[in-house]
Amino acid sequence: MKKALIVIIAIIVIVAICVGVYFLTNGSKETNSPAENGVNTAENSSENTIKLEYEGKDMTPGAVFSRDIFGEELTYSEVPSCAGQGTDKVYNYGSYEITAYQDGDQEKIYSVYFIDDQITTTEGVKISDDSSVMFEKYGDNYEQTGNQYTYTSGNVELSFIVENDFIRSITYTLVIE
Repeated sequence: MKKALIVIIAIIVIVAICVGVYFLTNGSKETNSPAENGVNTAENSSENTIKLEYEGKDMTPGAVFSRDIFGEELTYSEVPSCAGQGTDKVYNYGSYEITAYQDGDQEKIYSVYFIDDQITTTEGVKISDDSSVMFEKYGDNYEQTGNQYTYTSGNVELSFIVENDFIRSITYTLVIE
């Protein structure tokens, strides 16, 4: 019963991410552009992609996924693909969840969803932090849709959901064109 509940929650999270990506790419957006606020963006620097490294593992969307690197997951499920045709694989590691898609002979990371405050972004931001920490670390070059703030660099989006000035959700997603 508990395992079934975890699988259902994982599926709901994946569907929410897919819907969020749809609305982010097709919905109305408020944009704080670099030209308006003078923030140096990653596109203007030598680094052009938001990275995610945790415990020495490259978890950046688009990177190769391997169970040899990440170890055995707590739960595993499959869902219709957000990244292409076929089926995505969802690996739950307790504090985070990785969704991987098949790209030829390799599995690649499509998204990483933070589940609790035990994992941080490479810059040290975590769920439960005050939103001022997000703005301090990432600046004002974001797109805002409701209470979701999305930073995009290269082919990666980093999204934060903020409620009552606290970060409630963090997701890294590969931009598929």
